[in-house]
Amino acid sequence: MSKIREDFLWGGAIAANQAEGAYNKDGRGLSTADIQPFIPDAKPTDLHFNDMDSITYEKYQQGDYYFPKRQGVHFYERYREYIDVLADMHVKTLRLSISWSRIFPNGDDTDPNEKGLAFYDELFKYMKEKNIEPIVTIFHYEMPLNLVEEYGGWTNSKLVEFFVKYGKTVLQRYHKMVKYWIIINQINLIHKEAFASLGILKDKVDHYEQAQFQAVHHQFVASAKITEFGHKLNSSLQLGVMLADTLTAPYSCKPDDVELNFRRNRMQYFYSDVLIRGDYPEYAMAYFKDKGIELKITEEEKKLLRDNTADFLAVSYYWSNTVKASENTMDPNSTVKNPHLKANRWGWSINASGLYLCMSQYWDRYHVPMMVAENGIGFKDVLTPDNQVHDDYRIEYHQEHIAALKEAIREGADIFAYCTWAPFDIISAGTAEMSKRYGFIYVDYDDKGNGSGQFHYKDSFYWYKQVIDSNGEEL
Repeated sequence: MSKIREDFLWGGAIAANQAEGAYNKDGRGLSTADIQPFIPDAKPTDLHFNDMDSITYEKYQQGDYYFPKRQGVHFYERYREYIDVLADMHVKTLRLSISWSRIFPNGDDTDPNEKGLAFYDELFKYMKEKNIEPIVTIFHYEMPLNLVEEYGGWTNSKLVEFFVKYGKTVLQRYHKMVKYWIIINQINLIHKEAFASLGILKDKVDHYEQAQFQAVHHQFVASAKITEFGHKLNSSLQLGVMLADTLTAPYSCKPDDVELNFRRNRMQYFYSDVLIRGDYPEYAMAYFKDKGIELKITEEEKKLLRDNTADFLAVSYYWSNTVKASENTMDPNSTVKNPHLKANRWGWSINASGLYLCMSQYWDRYHVPMMVAENGIGFKDVLTPDNQVHDDYRIEYHQEHIAALKEAIREGADIFAYCTWAPFDIISAGTAEMSKRYGFIYVDYDDKGNGSGQFHYKDSFYWYKQVIDSNGEEL
């Protein structure tokens, strides 16, 4: 029976735009995340920051809104305190991201912002002091706002140049402190997180889906160029591709449901097929032809992709989805509820077996090392009068998912890390809420940024510490 490797990296994951705050300090420029408002009366399932048009974009900038990500949870000023509580939980790794607009405030700047670079110098040094391995994401739903307004986001090939310059800058600066690099967060979510991922205003392009796929092609090219540079810079560096698992199951055994499920899943493998196998697959080219999508891809770019494939696959897994041919389409946002699963108030179904299935299928397809880059679920935690959070529901969720992960490992999958989202409470990516809490550590801020900022260890904190200390044997 295969056990979890002794050097397994147990930890958590956060993003700069959801944790750091300090949006206007030390030379940082405005980013796309800084204009995402908190809308108190929005439906829990309403991702209002997805398909952005120029009217909504201007409304958010000019309206009287509260923007939670501008403050985050003050990680920028308090990072030592946060690292200390993670060390107290005995985590071995923290996956985090670098703020692009903290390094290049406008994205197209000639020189990087030294104060921004110095912050990450100190952060990584302190993490090393506490024996916490950094896993760093270069681009995590945060791009300089200037690149949206002046260039149209990732649809413009100039962003390859700007992003590669940024990527080379941080690799050159931190390659002796950081071994594992994820170049682009959840690169496949171009339909679900279109604006955050691509920076496209949909009314500014003629063919929205074509613009999305052309934009992600530019991200592919930039990823390959950064991978090429990283391998030449330091042969021990590991540069990976990251997917949000969006593989689906057929609603029934009806042939139409089974076929739609197959076609949907194949187009979700597309992104990692390009970056791990190194070629545009024929099924994707057929899909583009059927949809009238014509991409600009040069022979030089094809060679670049073939020669500079990813070293590992990072996967975020939260929930599973089901498709029904009579109701759904090839749109990744089109799904039906699985009647056999429970869900939280945001509609996220709870299905631990889905983690076993996806990690096993990715292993069978690629045979590259893998990590769970994010896994968790949000709840409205209750802080008791004596400052306790009794979150058995969170413990149960992670118990089941780690057990599923162990089964994939038992059957041969090479998995080297498990990062919970998030180890401490941060601002929600989709709804910009603070009250949608994921952490093992309660952080006392509310949806409007008020609160003491004090840390309170939830019941799950002590449970996860036990899991780490036993290397996953005691769940």
